[in-house]
Amino acid sequence: MRKQTKIAAVVSAAALLAIGASMTSFAATGWQEENGTWVYYNKAGEMVTDSWEKSGDNWFYLDDSGEMATDSLVEDNDDYYYVNASGAMVRNQWVAIDNEDAGEDDQPDVWWYYFQGNGKAYKNTHSSGRLFKKVINGKTYCFDEDGRMQYGWVKKDDGTTNHDDNAFTDCEYYFGDENDGAMSVGWREIALTDVADADAEQPGDSFWDEDQVRWFFFKSSGQKQTDKTNKTINGKKYGFDGYGRMIADWHSATVDDANKNLSSRGSATKADAEKTYEYARTFQYFSSPESGARYTKGWFKVVPGYFLNFGSYDDGSSKWYYADGNGNIYAGQIKSIKGKKYAFDLKGGMISGLAILKTDPSNNILEYVDSEGNYDTEDTFDKYVRDHKVGYKNVDNGYGVYYFSDDADHDGSMKTGIQRVELDGEKLTFKFTKEGTKRGQGISDLSDKKYYLGGKLMTAGSDNKIEVLNTSTFEQMTVAEFVKKELPNSKEGKKGARQYGTAANKYDNLDMANYVVINTSGSVVKSGTKKDGDGFKVVLKENKIQQVFVD
Repeated sequence: MRKQTKIAAVVSAAALLAIGASMTSFAATGWQEENGTWVYYNKAGEMVTDSWEKSGDNWFYLDDSGEMATDSLVEDNDDYYYVNASGAMVRNQWVAIDNEDAGEDDQPDVWWYYFQGNGKAYKNTHSSGRLFKKVINGKTYCFDEDGRMQYGWVKKDDGTTNHDDNAFTDCEYYFGDENDGAMSVGWREIALTDVADADAEQPGDSFWDEDQVRWFFFKSSGQKQTDKTNKTINGKKYGFDGYGRMIADWHSATVDDANKNLSSRGSATKADAEKTYEYARTFQYFSSPESGARYTKGWFKVVPGYFLNFGSYDDGSSKWYYADGNGNIYAGQIKSIKGKKYAFDLKGGMISGLAILKTDPSNNILEYVDSEGNYDTEDTFDKYVRDHKVGYKNVDNGYGVYYFSDDADHDGSMKTGIQRVELDGEKLTFKFTKEGTKRGQGISDLSDKKYYLGGKLMTAGSDNKIEVLNTSTFEQMTVAEFVKKELPNSKEGKKGARQYGTAANKYDNLDMANYVVINTSGSVVKSGTKKDGDGFKVVLKENKIQQVFVD
């Protein structure tokens, strides 16, 4: 009921003539025109006051002085009526009546009334004062005890307009503006002012300022939808907070003072890791404030929320996430999706590239090592793998080296077998287990006659040609470093060149079974004499070092 439904406080010229003709037909009794107004005399010749009298099809009201009322609201026996400029009772019509208190705080310029077929205005007749609703021309309106149409936010328990800035927090219904008043059903966008808890939602985003324009959804009963994150509307899922505002962007019901700091810290302990990923798994993403449809199942790429991952939120970096059938994201786990395996960090972001992870038997991720630095150098990577015995045979400490596609926007899945991986700007060969409980993990052992450390193929530098590898500690060194470290007390031979060791392979306190020589392709040298780039010659037999010479 917009302005077009407002009736003018006049009647047609034809109606005036009809009423005048009817009234002038009376003589000593009935209607008489006196002093420019109309009065009515009963059969006893007495002027009628405070009463209704009929003329033709219309009713007219005689006030306390006996004069016919015009263009005014009439209160009679606790009911309200309206007579137009010709004095006729208005029926089945809306009328806007000037508000005597207009200009004061929260007061409208006019009050709208609806007068029924019997002329009475609808008004709240509930003794409790609860909401009074009436359907008019297919729309629902509510009225107070004085017959005034209510508008805006209305609480069901008192049925009157609530003008408070935060009325949306307590009221269940919304009845449009002062010139509308129709009960809202379905979606409605409503401007909110001075929202008290704005800074608790998503700090830093303009949408969450004190002045907001938010979507609400009103059920067929008129009551707003509240406290739900799984509401299906037109085939899509939406969420609503306790006040009825449509949820947008990132949302978790567990965001509170106890958990907020989880968005900015790492996982110093297993307990911290578990708390962080359990918290992250409560988050759902509801698209933009203009749309709000929840990502229910599948992939999406967005910037994480303030309370989910503060670091990435702060620098504006987007990440890939995956929502399960309930809309909650995977976090801190390795999961199979459509036959492929993917990893998600403690805060839900999909992991790509080379990653050292610590997992539990259920494939929950307890630590994502060096997730920001990407292992600054090959030496850094090697040292970490050796120090933590990552992938070592018969060592099950939860650590593993994995490789997830570098092309995160098109793949991101776990890779197995032989892979070429970029580390510190150089493409290196890695090998990852293809099957079993450690599928996807890089091995630290001998495989196909080559040694791998955390999946990385151990090779000699191109300048060195050959290097020595300790198969127990996975320490890799040049021949010169090997001699200095492991053969300081060996006897010098008598064949012209310096000779370390004897033909009988007798070295002082050294178990040569732990050493092999590898070449630039990573192959283990079985036998013969091999010369490195510094002039050292190594004599081997059955993979074992026999002697070392230097020119």
